[in-house]
Amino acid sequence: MREAGDVCYADVFKDGTGVVEFLRYEDMRYAAKKLDDSRFRSHEGETAYIRVREDSGGRAPSEDGSPDDRRSRSRTRRTSPTYSPVRRSGYYSDSRSRSRS
Repeated sequence: MREAGDVCYADVFKDGTGVVEFLRYEDMRYAAKKLDDSRFRSHEGETAYIRVREDSGGRAPSEDGSPDDRRSRSRTRRTSPTYSPVRRSGYYSDSRSRSRS
């Protein structure tokens, strides 16, 4: 995600979804357009295909340009090729990431 722009926050949830916040709205739009359905490698070395979309619940950037208002979110979902060998249309899939015990 950093290749798309300046990331100010990122988190991955147990269900395999995650959220990335960019400092600039344009960077978030670029990530949603260029990185959707791309191969992603985690810091632990695991690889998966990700789906990227703009968070529809977020606010548009403000005119005054205050840093909090300019943060733009991009939601991601990782899908493992092991569990999802066939590409599916749409954002969500039935696959789940393996949990570590």
